[in-house]
Amino acid sequence: MDSWSRSTLGGPSATAALIDEAPTTEPIEVRRGPLVPGAPAVSVVIPAWQCPYLDEALESVRAQTFRDFEIVVVDDGSPTRLEPRRTDDLVLVRAPNGGAARARNRGMQLARGELVALLDSDDRWRPDKLERQVALHRRFPGCVLSCTDCATFDEHGAVPSSPPLRVRADAASGFIALERVFWENPICCSTTMMRRDALARTRGMDPRRRVGEDYGLWLRLALLGPVGYVEGPLTERRMHAASIMHRARHDGSWIHEERAVYEELLETHPALRTSPALRAALARLDYQAGGHFLATGEWAEARRALLRSLRVLPRRPRTWVDVARAVLHIGPLRRPR
Repeated sequence: MDSWSRSTLGGPSATAALIDEAPTTEPIEVRRGPLVPGAPAVSVVIPAWQCPYLDEALESVRAQTFRDFEIVVVDDGSPTRLEPRRTDDLVLVRAPNGGAARARNRGMQLARGELVALLDSDDRWRPDKLERQVALHRRFPGCVLSCTDCATFDEHGAVPSSPPLRVRADAASGFIALERVFWENPICCSTTMMRRDALARTRGMDPRRRVGEDYGLWLRLALLGPVGYVEGPLTERRMHAASIMHRARHDGSWIHEERAVYEELLETHPALRTSPALRAALARLDYQAGGHFLATGEWAEARRALLRSLRVLPRRPRTWVDVARAVLHIGPLRRPR
């Protein structure tokens, strides 16, 4: 992939507030516990909707070796009000249901820390996660976003034997190449930490999206400055069939959703339209769509998607093999991911 830089992309759009909230007549309640610090270094934002794992996530934050943080829990209109076992150290927000993206936006708007870290309510952190990421941001003040590797565990809390989900990055430099961020989403949401002043220059997460809402934010932040990386699985992600992403992977809808993320970025950064890296990313999506259509026996759709991919990335042998399989009506040798 050709190298490219932020300066060649037209730069970020004008400073923008987080995406406007949808009009609502329902009040947003904010309860601040007596042990919440007034000026923390880090704000931890946790969106939650009727989640049985919330207390486990909270305890993983309280167990951090880095102590200068506040925890903002956004109850996204759960049918039964969330009541964690302990609330004296929480900023507890109760808001009308609007989805995870809107809940995160609300939490990020209330954040007081210079750095904002995200954690989903069914995930958890290992004890040195915040300490190591804060050290990275203090070493490189221009870093706008950072992430870690991610281990997975099942809904019962057991860590499976599969290897961690690793970010393909330069561990020695501590950064992820811009091309890597644009090729596909390499970042698990619960691993992230962002500079709050950089976050304020973006649109936040798009509440219209149920899949890929986080990726749109990573892309906009990556256009503002370097994306940092801390090696090691400092985050643990719960894998269960009830998750939105699990269902989207199963039915293939994630491909359409991710393409929409790129299209929305092009609306505010039209100079990206001629970028080789973005064209390659869209070709990668066509390749993955072709794999999905092979798996479902939609041969004509598979051929069309794979041929679109080949127009941009003609030297990928696997794509040629899949075109042949689509012509011969033979199912895939690979999972369409």
